[in-house]
Amino acid sequence: MKIKLLSMLILSACIFLSLPLGVSASAASSARTHRIGDMGFYGGISESRHLPRTLETILLGQGNNRSRNSRNANNIEMAYSEYVFLGGVPVLFEGTNTVVPGSPENGSESGTYRIEHRVAAAAGAETSLVRNKVFDVQYYLEGTQMIYTYVLDRNSWAERIATPAGTFVLDPARSSFVVSVIEDRTPGINFYRGDISARLIYTGGPNGTTTVEQTGQFYGFSTAWSATETHRMNVAIVNDDWALQYQIRPSVTVNKELQFVQNEPTVISFEGNFRELHQSFAGLRYDIFNKPNFMWDVPNTGTHSMETFNVFEQLPAPDLSFIRGHSAEDDIHRLFAMQILQGNPRFYIPNQAITRGEFLTALAKAIKLPVEEVVLPRATRGQPQVPLTLFSDVDSNRPEFRYIQAIQRAGIAFGRADGKFYFDYAISRQEAIVTTIRALGLTNLGLNPTVVSPFMDSDDIADWAIRDVNVALMLDLIMPDENGNLHPRRAMSKAEAAAMLNHLLDYLRNGIVEHYSAQMVNIVN
Repeated sequence: MKIKLLSMLILSACIFLSLPLGVSASAASSARTHRIGDMGFYGGISESRHLPRTLETILLGQGNNRSRNSRNANNIEMAYSEYVFLGGVPVLFEGTNTVVPGSPENGSESGTYRIEHRVAAAAGAETSLVRNKVFDVQYYLEGTQMIYTYVLDRNSWAERIATPAGTFVLDPARSSFVVSVIEDRTPGINFYRGDISARLIYTGGPNGTTTVEQTGQFYGFSTAWSATETHRMNVAIVNDDWALQYQIRPSVTVNKELQFVQNEPTVISFEGNFRELHQSFAGLRYDIFNKPNFMWDVPNTGTHSMETFNVFEQLPAPDLSFIRGHSAEDDIHRLFAMQILQGNPRFYIPNQAITRGEFLTALAKAIKLPVEEVVLPRATRGQPQVPLTLFSDVDSNRPEFRYIQAIQRAGIAFGRADGKFYFDYAISRQEAIVTTIRALGLTNLGLNPTVVSPFMDSDDIADWAIRDVNVALMLDLIMPDENGNLHPRRAMSKAEAAAMLNHLLDYLRNGIVEHYSAQMVNIVN
């Protein structure tokens, strides 16, 4: 038995050594919402959009076109807030930001599409902000990365802002506004960063012409479990009578939390169930660095936040009484509730080794890889199209086939040169770690593969796995056992797989957010 297990681990290692580190952009999850620009590029905040619900994801996977993601062409209206400093003293406007979205054509590697933003807000009975912008978005694809350049259509650009200091009207002929973005589409996360440069010329008001110079950066990501976007904008306002300099940092975060609710009646067929809480937080802070004398009593720092919306979704309550008391009970319960593990829970035996096919199928569901499309070979005359069998040992009729196909398309795992995937072979712990980090697209964080490892058995970690092991340790996805060992070559049990997948989901829900909104919003430079 030991010889057979050893041969399986060696064979699987050969498979992983052949994996490329790159991922085709077409493999990135099209189900993740394109959120760039939801806050409007002016230093305001919006409530942003809901994340896809579990039911919507299931319907999408079944080819149901009524899921929320299929309605992206509809206008999206979000609550919106923005501080306006045109009159010197900051005035808070609140209203709506309506986005008429566009996106690159499917399969197109370059081109142009349009996005429209309409802001309507007020700060009182006699104060209002109306802004209409149409962006021509030019894009091209380079590997896994999409490059976007947003250019405002001057003919459609209009702003009128009524403040206590007077009414300001934008002169689009003399103004300019450019946004440039790079987006990296990894299997589990869409990362992006961008730069903003604008010169806004306003007429009217008490001081004639007012010029606003605005530059800044923004960072964001989008997953099936959380999303955030954070801006850091430096602004200078100049007119004939005074000048003002300030920095504003808006941020919006949405995520899904998992909560267990115990039923109060004791005479009921199930004791409780998990529910997913969809929540949102948006906030901004400004810091004034240079201000005119008439603003001497205005605080140099101000903040504003939006109320959180809460949306609940009930999840199934699987019967796991047969493993009650097992250390992995909670991890397994969560995965079955979220539909990452499906079928009869009695067949998920915690101490049994998990196979490559089982783990990678669960991983694909955890990061919600798009699986609705099945690659079909070109049909010959008189012959029907049938799903293409990617590997000789994976029957296309198996229910896991589309998930393995998605894993292969995303570049997370491949079969061997002999045309086999070794679907039913046990997966080792280091293989599971490698595929998990590749699903996140964060292998590059393991910059030094020779770094001293905290594991007592670090010499057992394969050269091709050590970078990903270091990243997994950095992200708290793994930890040494009570003796300080990793056991990288040991077959992973189903209990260990459930724990790792839950650590992954915790990171996607909360851990990654800390690298964006929590750090950037509190930095002033």
